[in-house]
Amino acid sequence: MSRGFIFSLDAFVAFVLTMLTIGLLIFTISTPKAFYPSLEQAHVLAHDTLFALATTTDDPSCGSYLEQALSGTCGSKGTDVIMREVAGGEPGFYGIVPQGFGYKLEKYNFGEDGEPWETIYDSAADPQSDRHEKQQTKLAASATTFASLYISTPKQGESPFCYVSCRGYIADGFYQPKCDVTPCSAFKSNFDVGENSIQLVRLTVYT
Repeated sequence: MSRGFIFSLDAFVAFVLTMLTIGLLIFTISTPKAFYPSLEQAHVLAHDTLFALATTTDDPSCGSYLEQALSGTCGSKGTDVIMREVAGGEPGFYGIVPQGFGYKLEKYNFGEDGEPWETIYDSAADPQSDRHEKQQTKLAASATTFASLYISTPKQGESPFCYVSCRGYIADGFYQPKCDVTPCSAFKSNFDVGENSIQLVRLTVYT
């Protein structure tokens, strides 16, 4: 009797542990993991939006939408307008980031003290955006890229020589009154290559 009682108790404990293990496995497998698909979706949205900003424009002379958003000095649209129309699709535009998400554009300040990422635009801080005051509560994903833009615009300049095809060298805003510059004279030019800047840019999509 004593041996049978001990054997039965061991078997019961083993059975209980086995059932608990199987129950935990079933519970873990059947639990929906909505976080990971949502996180992947946010990352894809951030990547696609940043790619669209960097490769499209409405004014080639001002560069891509991303260059316009970073410089804010070319064209009639400011950074907030570009981000609302191209990224958010408002009002009346086909944007990329759906209504349920907010988005933020930042650039990295190399070699500067303090917070390295500087916010260029945040839909939550834009009072004209339909995502105004929508803060991150669940998740956020980002995509980064390098952007090349001109800090000062290049100037084409004029030929310093008196060819028939041009009017000659511009001096102080005026054309040369007569053709007195020859190929043997000192070369004069008002051509300006401009100043270029390479920036690391990050777009974050959050919900």
